[in-house]
Amino acid sequence: MVNYSASTSETSQKSPAHWAGVLMMVLAVVGLLVLIGIFLGWRDPFQRFESRGTGILVKYLMAIALILGVVSVGRLLGKNSAVKHVSNNSTSLNASGVINGSVIVHDSSYYNGTPISPTRHSLPSQYLLYIVLLFAIAVFAHLAVTQYRTYMRRKEREEMKLRAELFDRKLDELGLEMFDNPREAIVGIYKNAVLWLDYLGIPYRESWTHWEHAERVKYMHDAFVELTRLFEKAKYAPEKITWNDAKKALEVYRGMRRGVDEV
Repeated sequence: MVNYSASTSETSQKSPAHWAGVLMMVLAVVGLLVLIGIFLGWRDPFQRFESRGTGILVKYLMAIALILGVVSVGRLLGKNSAVKHVSNNSTSLNASGVINGSVIVHDSSYYNGTPISPTRHSLPSQYLLYIVLLFAIAVFAHLAVTQYRTYMRRKEREEMKLRAELFDRKLDELGLEMFDNPREAIVGIYKNAVLWLDYLGIPYRESWTHWEHAERVKYMHDAFVELTRLFEKAKYAPEKITWNDAKKALEVYRGMRRGVDEV
């Protein structure tokens, strides 16, 4: 009498290919955000390429090349690590025979003279794939955040420019008549000068006094110091402010604005 039994228990686990696919999807989403940032930041990519955007364009070409490289590495490594993990995999082959009252038990590691070899997995390749994908995700996430901040800063600067230009157009049309009194005129002119300076990359900090700000302004320094002096006088001094003071502030401001137009 010969008895034969075979049992195999398999615990389902996520294969390396599955997790690699998840990471590739995350990488694709982050890469898409980077591309959206590029198109939001470039109204005319060809014009940027012809002027000062060459370095930026090269950076993004390198980023695209990195994406293609990661995809290629993922496909190559995925072929080696696509085999499913099998845990608690046991195969028992039992054969017993009764010959002349004697029981013969065959070795469970052999059946028909063929040894059972355990399944081997390429763990180093699997982990290398994960590391490469996670690194690529981190790089593109950084690029996406940088693009977002750049876009928001550019949008903020455009709004500054629009407000400053609107004030200038009204000032050119009406002159000092747009203000009710000379004190208001000097304060308004000074604030618009600060707005132009912020647009040029010379921001005003809330923790600074007006004089500390004036000391840090290198662009047309003397003119801005004079305008700051008139502003301090109009804002805080108890002495009377005349239209002559307002005309002086307007003269200094227009000199600064001509410099802005040349930038």
